[in-house]
This record gives sequence, structure tokens and C-alpha cells, in this order.
Amino acid sequence: MEAGSDGRHARGDRTRQLLLEAAFAEIYEHGFQAARLNEIIAKAGCTKGSLYHHFPDKHALGLAAAAEFMGTYIKSVWIEPLHETADPLTTIRNIIRRHADGDVGIDPRLGCPFQNLTQEMAGIDAGFQKLFTDLFASFRGVVAAALAKGQQNGTVRSDIDPQCVATLIVASHQGVASMIKATQNLEVGKAAATAFFDYLDSLRPPPAAAASEVA
Repeated sequence: MEAGSDGRHARGDRTRQLLLEAAFAEIYEHGFQAARLNEIIAKAGCTKGSLYHHFPDKHALGLAAAAEFMGTYIKSVWIEPLHETADPLTTIRNIIRRHADGDVGIDPRLGCPFQNLTQEMAGIDAGFQKLFTDLFASFRGVVAAALAKGQQNGTVRSDIDPQCVATLIVASHQGVASMIKATQNLEVGKAAATAFFDYLDSLRPPPAAAASEVA
């Protein structure tokens, strides 16, 4: 009985994961409101009964898919690299370069999945609004914490406000993602990245000050 129960539980978990993956792919391609449940079920290779066993409705499925995949995406691309670095400006530069080169697992011409969904659902759905607020807070918070750490070890100027700069970095990144999607031109991102790198360099202490702070 216990072994059978464990097997059913594992299959149930797998089905749920397949539904989340299929839902997120459908939402990324078509948006949440136009996402088709029948298409999600077909992509997941399950039945409508399985869908409603795990999620009461499309809204619950879409919210769960967005929370899992957008959270994982931000964590892997931004949070983990910044959490580990002693030189946040170089790390942010590398992250932005990866985005500009289309090297973060998404096609920049389709837009940032986070931004696409916020533009569609922010302000019209309380559940999605809370998710966006929490994700943006986490996103900004880790950038600000990394900048503050850089101030402590002398790789970031001591006179900047980490929270304000983090907000600008996140907003700039989202704005460039929007421009790439609107123009369908990756060169827009590369041009913006070049200018943004100059801004990041301006956040570094002067060489003499940096040497003094490290000493």
C-alpha cells in the first residue's frame, strides 16, 4: 500500500510539473488571458480531470506557473550570481551582457516573460499583482544588498544609495527588454548595454579611494 501510494504521489507530482511547464509556455507565447486550457492539457499530455485535480481553475494554474518559473528565472539569472559575488558591478555587467546576447534561456525578441505578464495583468488582478510586487521586491532587494556589500568591500562607491540604484538598474533592464521586443532588433539591447556599462563603471570608487578602502 505504501509503495503504491508513493508511486501515485510521484506520478501526481510529475503531472503537476508538466502542467506548470505547459501553462508557462502557453502564457509566454500568448499571454495569460489568451492562454488555452485545451492546448495546455495537450502539451502536458494529461487529461482535463488531472488538470482540475491539481488546480481549481485557469487562474490558479496560471498563477502557480508564473510564480514557479518567474521566481526560478530571477533566482538563477540574478539572485544566485549576485548573492555570491564580491564585485556586484562586474556581475551585473555580465548578467546584462548575457541578456543582450540572448544567452539566458529566452529569445529577447519575445520579451521578458516577467515583463510581458506584468504589462498584461498588473492592476487588473489582485493575485498576480501580489506576485509581481513580491518578485520585484526580491529582485530589487538582492541587487541593493549586493551593492551594499560592494560598498563595504570597496568595489562600489560609498556615496550611492543602494536601494535607489537597484531600482534604476531593474527599471532600465525592463525598459530595454521592452524595446527589444517592440523593435524585434537585438542590436537595440547591445547598444543600451554599452551605455549602461558606462553607468556601472561610474559607480566604482576612484582608484585611489578604492585602494584606500581596501587597505
